[in-house]
Amino acid sequence: MTSLPSVFKHLRDFIYDETPSSTALFLPIVLVLAVFCNLVHNKAWLIEALERDYERSSKKMFSDLKIIMTKDEAIQYMMNDWPRMQCIYLQHLIGSLLCVPALLRIGDPQVASTLACLGVLSEMGWEVQDLAEMLFVRAFYKNGHQIWPTSVIMVFMVHHSLTMILGIPMIKFYGSSRILHWLCFDLEFAAFLGCSLGEYTKLLNVKDPSQLRRFKIANFIALVTMIWTRVFHWAYLCANLFVVWYNDRAWMFLFFGAIISIAFSGFSMVVCVMPFYSKFVKFLNVSAEYEVIENDLNSSIQDRRSSVANLEHSVADLLQDSATRKLTGFMESVFAPNNLSKRHSISVIKVAPQSVVGRKRHSMMMMKEYAEKLKHM
Repeated sequence: MTSLPSVFKHLRDFIYDETPSSTALFLPIVLVLAVFCNLVHNKAWLIEALERDYERSSKKMFSDLKIIMTKDEAIQYMMNDWPRMQCIYLQHLIGSLLCVPALLRIGDPQVASTLACLGVLSEMGWEVQDLAEMLFVRAFYKNGHQIWPTSVIMVFMVHHSLTMILGIPMIKFYGSSRILHWLCFDLEFAAFLGCSLGEYTKLLNVKDPSQLRRFKIANFIALVTMIWTRVFHWAYLCANLFVVWYNDRAWMFLFFGAIISIAFSGFSMVVCVMPFYSKFVKFLNVSAEYEVIENDLNSSIQDRRSSVANLEHSVADLLQDSATRKLTGFMESVFAPNNLSKRHSISVIKVAPQSVVGRKRHSMMMMKEYAEKLKHM
């Protein structure tokens, strides 16, 4: 039986191996992901969760995007896409954990700072890939401007600008700064936790009292994490960073950093914090009413059915991306031609409301192609 120290030794050797073989890269990474995908594929609990998600929000999203896909085809698509989304969340978790040694002052400070900078680069690599995918589809796909309208691209450019513009300069000149390490940890860990909890809540049947309680706890944790990392700690870290730049007379950092930080703050407040807070409070009120009616032996069948419908509606509202659609609608009014209807520039984003970087998007063309393939299988 393999001992725990030998596992740690293998991981340490793998991490510090500067010339790993193809087998060494394939086995621990690709093979594990392949096994994971096989373990969850066609499992009853996942199918049940995807069916709930389809009825709550995905069905309406497909209709809005004019995508012709049956319920079974849609669930099959979401099931195939589900492991990929978990990998995205895992990337954010790993990026945040790379900052932990520097934050807790574990080990050699130089090594710890290097690992934290690797966390920044990890997030930067994801965002470069994400934006490159959008621009590629926009440039080379038929009707690419409808799949990725300018308004949507501009919204994500605002979100990605923080790391993509300041990432390399900050690593070069302030790579050992704990402020940088905290910013990286906060943003990546909040994205991981929020999106992961969002996926977890999709597995819950809120009509079951114990699962409803877990749904509330998970969303409360996500809300507290969001407020701390996107508002209070974010403002504190940015203020300290501005002071550092001012004392160092780093005027270019101060000018561009202030603009990007303010834009990112507005993005977080408009897309993440404010809408999720208001919808979570609404959900608490609706769920409290539902529990009262369910526990009331004298309540009528009609009242019970109405309370269940209201509860499901509030859950769907909590999981939808209305704030992002409003923001892209505003950007659309700025960038889209006057004769372009909203139907042609509708947001194709499905954002897990707990995080700004943790979302599930579906390209209209890719999904239509997938639907056609299913019909011919």
